[in-house]
Amino acid sequence: MHFADHLVALVICIVAPALAYSSRKASHEDIHFEPSEKIGLYHSNALLLIILALVLVTIWRLPGRTLETLGFSWPEWNSALTFLLLAVCLVYALDIFFQFGRQQWRDKTRAQGGSAMAFIPSDKREFRHFAFLALAAGTSEEIIFRGFLLHYLIFWTGNSPEGIWGTSLFASGLFAFLHGYQGLKSVLKIFLVSLLLTAIFILSHSLLPVMIMHTLIDLLSGWIGYYFVQPIQQENSSDQEQ
Repeated sequence: MHFADHLVALVICIVAPALAYSSRKASHEDIHFEPSEKIGLYHSNALLLIILALVLVTIWRLPGRTLETLGFSWPEWNSALTFLLLAVCLVYALDIFFQFGRQQWRDKTRAQGGSAMAFIPSDKREFRHFAFLALAAGTSEEIIFRGFLLHYLIFWTGNSPEGIWGTSLFASGLFAFLHGYQGLKSVLKIFLVSLLLTAIFILSHSLLPVMIMHTLIDLLSGWIGYYFVQPIQQENSSDQEQ
């Protein structure tokens, strides 16, 4: 490992969680974004993730390491991967059902949403910009947390079953913690999905399937937000006018 690898790991494992923790209080406040502000956040967050991923890929290549070793290769497919992909779909489907399947569940989701609810697109124009963020997150976050961080941690723990399990749990827990603004239930869901995606990456030796799954999950979240959050926001606007 290079000195630059240690710096990147320091940012991912210490600086990023510290910043996420310091902003945790604001995530539970009733926040409202104007459409232009929300779109600006989509673009700024997407560009930040893209820049971080590009910097990381550049650092990875500096000592002559190939992109294939980072995970840029075609997946080695087997039946276990199909089972894991179906498991990701099942977990996500159940989560959506228990958030929006009934009116009382939708009301509870609205009440507990915090800033995460304000960040969801509420019309087609916002969703188009959100799609850019979903693509950036689905690719860049996988490069950072699955491609780089797992390799970095396994370098220290060793390529044993225990080492792989330990690094998978740590990387998934860290990824879930950084999404703490979405609430405890979402953190637990993200942790479980992240573990499944990690298993897919390890078995396939490729970032491609996890990038696709991650992007589709984010896109679906935005689409569901458009159809479920929009009526909620319209209802809130009507209440304020009365």
